[in-house]
Amino acid sequence: MRTRRTILAGIVGCVVTVSIIGLATRVSSSSGDICALAGALVTGRTDTLGWLAGFVVQLVVGVIAAFVYAAIFEWVTRRAGIVLGLAIAVPHMVIAGLSVGFLPGDALIASGLLPVGAFFEYAGGWVVIAFVCAHLAFGAVVGTLYGRPRHEIPPTGRGWLQDDAA
Repeated sequence: MRTRRTILAGIVGCVVTVSIIGLATRVSSSSGDICALAGALVTGRTDTLGWLAGFVVQLVVGVIAAFVYAAIFEWVTRRAGIVLGLAIAVPHMVIAGLSVGFLPGDALIASGLLPVGAFFEYAGGWVVIAFVCAHLAFGAVVGTLYGRPRHEIPPTGRGWLQDDAA
C-alpha cells in the first residue's frame, strides 16, 4: 500500500469535500457546516476553536476513508483511477449520509446548532446536492492521486482480442 500517497489523497480529498459543503452552506445560509458540526460534537463549542477541532476530525476521517479506498485499490480491484474512485465513492457517500443522520441532536442543540438529518436534508437542497457531489469528488481525488497500486493484476500474456478457437 502506498501510505504517503494515501495520506496525501485523504487530506486533499477532505479539503475538497469541506470546501464544497462549506460553500454550499454559505450560499444557502444554512447551518450545515460539516466542520462546525464535528467541532461542536467534540468540543461543545461553535467558535473558531471548535471549527478547527472539527476540521482536524474531518482530516482524520478523510485519511481513514482514503486508507479504505487504498485497500480496495490494492486487494480488490488491483487498479486505481478516477472511475474506480467514483465507483467506491457511491457506497461511501451513502454510508456517510446516513451516518450524519445519526449525529446526537441533543449535543448539537446544546452547542447552539440544529440537527442536519441524513444527507444534510434539513440544511436545504443545495447542501444535499453539495454533500453528494463532495463525496463523489473525494472519491475522484483519492482515485486519481493514489496512482498505480503495488498489487497489480499479473499479465496473462493473452490480449483481449485473441481468438480462443485457434
